[in-house]
Amino acid sequence: MSLTDTIIIGAGPYGSSLAAHLKAAGVDHQILGEPMGAWRNLMPPGMLLRSEAFASSLHAPCSGFTVEDYCRLKGLPYRPLGMALPLETFVEYALWFQSNLVGEIQPVDVLALRRVGDEFQLSLTDGRSLTARRVVIALGLKGFAQTPPALRGLPAQYASHSELYGNLEWARDKDIAIVGGGQSALGLSALLNELGARAHVLMRESSVVWHERPQAGRNIMSRLRRPDAGLGRGWRSVFLSEFPGVFHLLDPKRRKQIMEHTYGASGAWWLHDRVVGKVQISHRTEVRSAEIENDRVVLNVLTDGKKARVSADHVIAATGFKTDMRQHAFLSKDLADAISNQAGMPELTSHYETRVRGLYVVGPACAHSFGPVMRFVYGTKHASPTVARHIVGSLKAGARQRAWPVVAHAPMPERSGE
Repeated sequence: MSLTDTIIIGAGPYGSSLAAHLKAAGVDHQILGEPMGAWRNLMPPGMLLRSEAFASSLHAPCSGFTVEDYCRLKGLPYRPLGMALPLETFVEYALWFQSNLVGEIQPVDVLALRRVGDEFQLSLTDGRSLTARRVVIALGLKGFAQTPPALRGLPAQYASHSELYGNLEWARDKDIAIVGGGQSALGLSALLNELGARAHVLMRESSVVWHERPQAGRNIMSRLRRPDAGLGRGWRSVFLSEFPGVFHLLDPKRRKQIMEHTYGASGAWWLHDRVVGKVQISHRTEVRSAEIENDRVVLNVLTDGKKARVSADHVIAATGFKTDMRQHAFLSKDLADAISNQAGMPELTSHYETRVRGLYVVGPACAHSFGPVMRFVYGTKHASPTVARHIVGSLKAGARQRAWPVVAHAPMPERSGE
């Protein structure tokens, strides 16, 4: 069983960006997972990214590998603001990034991860075992889908979560109820409507919050009042986009408050005309229970305090995600318990390291520590170089320790701060 310094679990934007930084730094590492697997297999064709094009680049250790660079190379149209970026273009860009900066990616999943002494042991789906000094979990939202209690237990034929969608052809000419009022719900409703399905959105909010279309070429006063940032427009967005380290210093209660009341259910500007007047939306609606009748799913709902029934061929829960590291079946129980707080979220240092030394978490799973920017690709610009620097620093510190001579009765040299 060979020893690798660092293993990255996940080959999406966060895992790929970190792998590029480690490769540039000469750190021995391996990256595991299907390249851009969730983006390629679990997102519907024709989807558009919510982020603006300038905020959708993986983070490279060198210049020349942004979405803009890729579009220029391929002769594709590009605007930093006001351009809806297709899923297909983004995936092709990310695979190009990987082929140039990441190198070999092993398309395997991890079956088990446990700590043995000062090392980690991993069992893989191809039958191999690996040992590493450090492990980085970069799995996005995989395993964290949150389904309302009323929909749990329904057969898969009649109910699913929005995390699972690739091709939507199966829904053509069907009645589809979508529970939720955010980007996933609205985006799916537009795609389903355009495919020929009859989509019905059931949302608890009293109205849809639509983002305004960003405008390039604003005058300097307008940009000073409300600057453009990775997460949107305004100084609050600037703070949350550019200073995750400061967010990490906030009191946990304050962090929780920001996460719960910032960037809630809303729709991108490019969805407005594809949804309004074309998709049925029921506001102030809560699903209380569900049952199967005559080969259809029937939802018992409460709308404005009045009971009603909604019948559909299938219901999709576009109800978001809740980070809980205990849901990762590959983590040994002692590791899952050690890295998580009571709610299952990882407790992280400023270097994205868990309470288990050498085990890191990046991506959406670390959003409650570093802010909502980690839910988006834009967060790779912060997480990737920070984790890479910490790993390189740990390697140097380890080399210094191994280089110290052991002399009987001689004092050991003082250790510099790490």
